[in-house]
Amino acid sequence: MKLLRGTKGITFGSAWMYKALIMMLKVINIKVLYAFMAICVIPLTMIFSKGAKLTQDYYHRRRGYGRWKALWATYRNHCIFGQTVIDKFAMYAGHKFKMNYEGLELYQELVGKPEAFIQLSAHIGCSEILGYSLHVEKPCNVLVYGGEKASLMSYRKASFGDMNIKMIPVGVGASHSEEMVDALSRGEILSAFADRLMNINKVVISKIHGSEVTLAKGPFSLATTRGIDVIMASAMKEKDGSYTAYFTPLPYDKTLSKTEQRQQLADAYTAEIERLLEKYPLQWFNYSDLWKNDSNPTINGTN
Repeated sequence: MKLLRGTKGITFGSAWMYKALIMMLKVINIKVLYAFMAICVIPLTMIFSKGAKLTQDYYHRRRGYGRWKALWATYRNHCIFGQTVIDKFAMYAGHKFKMNYEGLELYQELVGKPEAFIQLSAHIGCSEILGYSLHVEKPCNVLVYGGEKASLMSYRKASFGDMNIKMIPVGVGASHSEEMVDALSRGEILSAFADRLMNINKVVISKIHGSEVTLAKGPFSLATTRGIDVIMASAMKEKDGSYTAYFTPLPYDKTLSKTEQRQQLADAYTAEIERLLEKYPLQWFNYSDLWKNDSNPTINGTN
């Protein structure tokens, strides 16, 4: 049942494990799997996972937690992340989660326009849940890591069903730029993550918790080159098992130079990440080292 995500964005597990989990979720209460994962899976994951060390460093160095508090936060972080993974498979099994929305009117307004827009997400919460819960008329093209297993990709396609969502695989050598440009030319939505790098030579620098981070330059360049609107979409897990979706506009001044526009967008993006992490501090699920300068000091915090 090793289904946590690796530092390269791949969900561990085989086809038979996915199928077995989905079958179990049809007959077993989801909280039973939560408990099994928390007791039997997470402790081992924390011992062998590089992501656990990076997460503990995040809580200790970036949020100023004492070492034991950082360790406990890392455990709770992994438990919540594991729950979001199980939740996605529960969706494949037909389970429905209660969704609350903030900023939905703004999102619907953008969807109703003929122009394309870019929908950015980050590795916080579980934005993939939105794809299974929110039906919109405008086609949405989602950039996904092409190295994921074919069985998992097929489950995603089946779960998206008639949700008007198309997946564009990236990061496996195939050219995806043309598909992205074509989607925007048709006035569709392009959905992407900007906090996971595919090309270390194409980055934008911004800050989270006062420390510099490297972000993927591509999504910001696409937006500023075409002068289109950008929105941040996040889905955060609540204590009662429901999710709250947040749609937040990322403004930028289109009269500035392209470099300045990209920087404004990147800073608005990280500001929204920070805002949500203040409310949901245990839902930082970026198990990769995006910090530009690892010698940066910790922010003030409690031990």
